[in-house]
Amino acid sequence: MEKERGTGIFFYGALAIMLLAVISFRIYWGQTYAGVIVDGVSMNQTLYNGEKLLMRKASERESAKRGDIIVVYVGDYPECEDVASDYLIKRLIAVEGDKVKCQDGQLFIWYAGETGYVPLDEPYAYYSSSQAKLNYDFNEYVVGKDEIFFLGDNRNNSRDSRYQEPGGSHLTHLYKQKDIYGVVPTWALENQKILEKIFFRESGCFGAKQKR
Repeated sequence: MEKERGTGIFFYGALAIMLLAVISFRIYWGQTYAGVIVDGVSMNQTLYNGEKLLMRKASERESAKRGDIIVVYVGDYPECEDVASDYLIKRLIAVEGDKVKCQDGQLFIWYAGETGYVPLDEPYAYYSSSQAKLNYDFNEYVVGKDEIFFLGDNRNNSRDSRYQEPGGSHLTHLYKQKDIYGVVPTWALENQKILEKIFFRESGCFGAKQKR
């Protein structure tokens, strides 16, 4: 009897530990990740309309890096009042202290603390034609304190940091580091199809928000 009682205690103890581990993981996952449904064409040919992705929510512990695909909250900016949702999904190009400009479709970046501009290698950048690339120019942006500069990979069809107001003028401001809602990790892109089957359902998706 004592042996059976001891076995029962061990079984229920192990079961309780397993349940606690599952609950803890679900809490961590829900607090750390959310779903993204791509809405629009501004990230073609990297992301396409309707694709479903996992996003890591932004935190002070892990800040977004240059080159990351980010989800940005723009609901507080008047120039984005006509955006289908309050979010944009873009490519982070430059951060605080950087300078960035574009000549003949080639982006140049002056990294914070460095000397002089260097060309930015962008295998992800897409232009509708060679002529459209040559015409894709913008003057220097200086990324100030707590600011970010981002672009869509589909350069000729994207509203982003170099979005121009009527009359061809630049915006009087850049978006802020605090506006970054999340980052789409590289592993989430590489395993997008598998993750979609696991976390997204026909009736909805895991923590999803519409993004453009």
